[in-house]
This record gives sequence, structure tokens and C-alpha cells, in this order.
Amino acid sequence: MESRNLSCSAAMLLEAIITDITRMQLPNGVCIAAAHQGRTIRLANPQPRDEWVASTGGLMPGDVVSLNCKPIPKPAPPHTEDCEWNPTTFVKRHRLTEEALIDRLSADAFDCVEDAFGRPWIRGTGGNAAFRPGEGVRSLATIRALAVKVDVSFGKIRVTFEDAKNRWAAVPLQDLLVKQHQQQCRTCASNLGQALKREFEGAHAIVRVGLARQWQVPGHPSACWMQMNHIFLVPTKRRHFV
Repeated sequence: MESRNLSCSAAMLLEAIITDITRMQLPNGVCIAAAHQGRTIRLANPQPRDEWVASTGGLMPGDVVSLNCKPIPKPAPPHTEDCEWNPTTFVKRHRLTEEALIDRLSADAFDCVEDAFGRPWIRGTGGNAAFRPGEGVRSLATIRALAVKVDVSFGKIRVTFEDAKNRWAAVPLQDLLVKQHQQQCRTCASNLGQALKREFEGAHAIVRVGLARQWQVPGHPSACWMQMNHIFLVPTKRRHFV
């Protein structure tokens, strides 16, 4: 089922389920997206930061929240989910179990990346895919993965996964909880790869995939590179990073 974007001309108070909370390239920046009645919203203006997330007591996928927001006028594709929101109206209500969250995400899941975003525009030297800026109807999607593998090399976390059509390699994992764990536990970096493999590798998973804001990798044109936001194994496993 195809996920739709929020469409309203005025700000409205709504209840939504947090689906993505990831690290951004922007210092202390956090990307937060949520689902509301089958539509996707991203809290883009103002841009959330670490300090604000901490002030809420912490956020993670599955948190049910209420907030006041409205679509940003003329968002730049593929980031059509961008919204203006009022942090003073943001309230955490409760949290879904991981099983319940997977059920919700699965209802709008795609069988393959190309069904969600179209064909990649370019490929990086490591194999990751990028998409052309200014095109596309979405920048966030749930994908049914048939296999997931995680590797850590020189402090960089990369995911390889298979969908119904293709194998996708060298996709950076941007899960905020994982990134924070990595930052806070530099002394246990040697164990990070084992922990990630134990909790995120499997034969079947529901994964949240996003397209980053356009930026230029040396040797390539400015593009929207694919990233892995979250991995939910099926059946679920307790997450070390929670």
C-alpha cells in the first residue's frame, strides 16, 4: 500500500506514530518522521536537535505523540513529507510494542526499493545508491527485506540488504540510538560490530529507508543518497541500544 503525505493548508493538532529518528550531517541535528492516518510527516521546520529530543525524555520509533503541524509550502522533491511544526504542542502519549509497530509499518510496506523511489540515478564507489534531486514523490519508505547484513569498518556502519528485486550495498545506518551508542562508547568500538550483527542481522526484516538531503560526494554529482533509518527483524529481537 502506498503511503500518502499530509495534505492540509493550515496547522492542525494531530496524533502520530514516530517511525524514524535519525542522525543528520548537521551538528546535533535529528531527523524525525511520523505516520498519521496513513500519511507521512517529517518535522523539518524548526529542525529538531539533540537538546530538544533530550528534553522530551528521549524518542524512538513506536512513540505515539500529538503535535501541531502543517505541510511546508512547495517542498523540494523527493522530500515531500516536510512539515512546519510547533515544539510547544509536542506531547508524548504512549509507546507501541515493537510487534505492534511492525504491524503498522507492514501495512504500507513496499516489496522493493525501486517501487518506493524509482531507479537509482548513480552508484557510489562502495555500491550505495543515490537518486536525482528534484524528482520523486517520497523520501521515506518501509521495505520488506529478505536478508540484512551489517558491517562496521573504520567506525562507519554499513548495511547490505536484499529486497524482492535487488541487493543494496554500503547503505549507511543512521539510527539515532545506534549513533549515540557509538559516540558514547568509543572504548567498546571493537564490540560494536558484534552487537549490531546480533541484533540487526536476519533473514527477514521490515526496514525504514530514507533519501538524505542532497549533498556532493567527491567524484559524483550532488545527489540524494540512500540511507538505512531502522531495522526491525521479523520475528523481533530485544534491542541492545534501547
